[in-house]
Amino acid sequence: MKSHKLPINPVDVFVAPMLNLPAWGVKKGHGSFLTFEFGEPKLEVVESKLADGKFRRNAHVHGDWHLWIYCCNWRIFQLDEQIAWSESDDKLIGKATAILNGQKLTSVTVEPQQGSSAFIFDLGGKLETWSYGDDPTDEQWMFYGPAKVLGYRADGKFSLNRADAQADYEG
Repeated sequence: MKSHKLPINPVDVFVAPMLNLPAWGVKKGHGSFLTFEFGEPKLEVVESKLADGKFRRNAHVHGDWHLWIYCCNWRIFQLDEQIAWSESDDKLIGKATAILNGQKLTSVTVEPQQGSSAFIFDLGGKLETWSYGDDPTDEQWMFYGPAKVLGYRADGKFSLNRADAQADYEG
């Protein structure tokens, strides 16, 4: 495997094509996971064989870019007022994700020393993430692009992977 040094700020390079695109399909997933779509919608159909020999087919719509807020604490603000956080009830989280749905992503900042990050949106929305504090190698979030996946860990380190392979870089 080839090893490369990460750019000084991989977020700036990776996120640039998503800036000023509206977030859509913003929703709560399993537990307190959040997902966001950006860019043109694409239909993904996956067929799998079940243990009993029957087949199952699932269809999902994803954007060119997909953000998965994963193993971390998070909070959502609108105009500096906290709407919900990762431990809020489902109704409040639904309200918060609805507020971010349609807002354009304007910047992503990271604080590697604190293992935190912030996603800023054009109509006053903001999503902040920070570590659970359990495992420094937990991925806080992953940005899936057309060919690469940028991950951000609780210890403030990044990984950049080909969408279909092992890490190209870590650092």
